[in-house]
Amino acid sequence: MMKLFGKLKIWIIVAVITVLLGALLLSIFGLNQTPDYKSSYEASVSVDQNVNGSGELVDKTARAYFGEKGYRLSDYATQKTEDGDKYIYKFHKAGDIDKEELQAVLQTALDNDAELGALNLKASAEYGEVKITSDYNAGKILLACLLGLIVAFAVSFFTVKLAGALTVVCNAVMTLVIYTMLVAITRIPALPDFAIVGGAAMLLSVVMTFVITCRYKEKLKLDEKADVSAVATDGVKDGFIRLCFITCAVILAAALLFVGGVYFLFIGLKLILAAISAYLVSCVATPALWTVFKKLKIKK
Repeated sequence: MMKLFGKLKIWIIVAVITVLLGALLLSIFGLNQTPDYKSSYEASVSVDQNVNGSGELVDKTARAYFGEKGYRLSDYATQKTEDGDKYIYKFHKAGDIDKEELQAVLQTALDNDAELGALNLKASAEYGEVKITSDYNAGKILLACLLGLIVAFAVSFFTVKLAGALTVVCNAVMTLVIYTMLVAITRIPALPDFAIVGGAAMLLSVVMTFVITCRYKEKLKLDEKADVSAVATDGVKDGFIRLCFITCAVILAAALLFVGGVYFLFIGLKLILAAISAYLVSCVATPALWTVFKKLKIKK
């Protein structure tokens, strides 16, 4: 068993440092509640009547104004309301947008249009910081995660027995902890989908751990004389191979985030951290936890 823990020593140290640093930052600053990664600003433009393409003209003029201020299309997301005369732009970087200036630019565009100038249409604009205070019923999502853990334990108990079931539950909880600490350390915005992504991380961890412990069980079944620690130690090598694959996946995801702009930034960064947490815990902690629980069971 000492050989097993010797191979995992560096990873254990990294995990401990991550939890301690994350807990410290979490206690001081809390979770970042802004809705995007770099800042939290929103502009909205509208016209009192959506006639003869007035809404489209306002949208086009606003985008041109943002371009003059140094924004690219990937720097903001656009939402069009159902009535079609109001557009909302969510920015992930700060700028020198002035709502009075923007409104004057929009009004000038309407007044100077050949068809719309005689209709006396009125444009309006708003710009300011945005804060999000809810997380889509995070309590209900966490309750669902708890019920999911109970189901995962029950299924694992009848499939990979007690040691595997305990490992599945412990890994799911540790995944949620590591994910939370990474979000706290990186200051990636937690809301509005922190709980949803956290639940997804736990589910991924449950599936990964279940698959790994099934393989351990099969190895013991094929060789009844096999040592529990030896089986787990061999599993460490397989775990590191899986970590190499997730590393490649994270690099690819990071490239997509860079290209995709704000649409990916809202949730993509947390999904990456969730995947890292689930794979890291499943691939690294499973051999150690499974061995400990298996040894305790043997001693009984």
